[in-house]
Amino acid sequence: MLNYIKSEFYRNIHSKGNYIFLFGSMAFVVFLNVSLGMFANGQENFPYGNTRFSFSGFYASMGIIMIICLPLVSIVYGQEFKNHTLKNSVSYGISRSEIYFTKFLMEVVICIIDLILISAAYIISAYVMLENSGIIYLNDLIRAIVACVPLFLVSVIVDHCLYFILENEITAGVYWAIIMIVIPKLLSMAGRKIEVLDKIASYMPFNIMGAYSYDESAKRAIMSWSTQEGFVKCFVVGIIGVIVFYTLGLLLFKKREIK
Repeated sequence: MLNYIKSEFYRNIHSKGNYIFLFGSMAFVVFLNVSLGMFANGQENFPYGNTRFSFSGFYASMGIIMIICLPLVSIVYGQEFKNHTLKNSVSYGISRSEIYFTKFLMEVVICIIDLILISAAYIISAYVMLENSGIIYLNDLIRAIVACVPLFLVSVIVDHCLYFILENEITAGVYWAIIMIVIPKLLSMAGRKIEVLDKIASYMPFNIMGAYSYDESAKRAIMSWSTQEGFVKCFVVGIIGVIVFYTLGLLLFKKREIK
């Protein structure tokens, strides 16, 4: 197993796709702050040329980052079924459990590294280009990133699970969207009439990321993870989600035929 992990690390370190994804994402977030800063410099009394607006925009868009996890999984997976390399790995004596775990391990490592670097690029560019609104907004952003890590991993494991039980990437993406976005939104809508469905919907990762209230006195959004209870909830939901979909995907992968 250790040799397979090493080979996967080597393959991903030398994968151009990982670097294109990382540096492309970093360039994009830097561009956002640079554009905002340039626009603010050209406008008098522009209310949004500050870290308060920039950081709140970042943590209010965590649902988008969840979607961005999809290409990350695709890059790490490397079209194993399409290229028939997965069949070769099994024939060499590597168990399906080892393959399944190693791929997920790569995804977790790369996801966390990318999140740290992209977030750092966003924060640094914000401080360079925009007016500093105070440490409280940076604290809010860091708390949001930490709280959402387990929810991002749910997004990753759901896509990981689907990749191993479906051969088509597009089909996996469609099922991912249904599980992670469509069903939570439908439950939220139905929850307006049925209380128990509203309770269930409140535990869906995509809904957690979008849940907030507004503090009129402080003039800022209070996201679901801002409270201690909400912060803990993110980790509980994340851990349970990872365990459920990891186990489901592994069981189904063991039963399917590898062509």
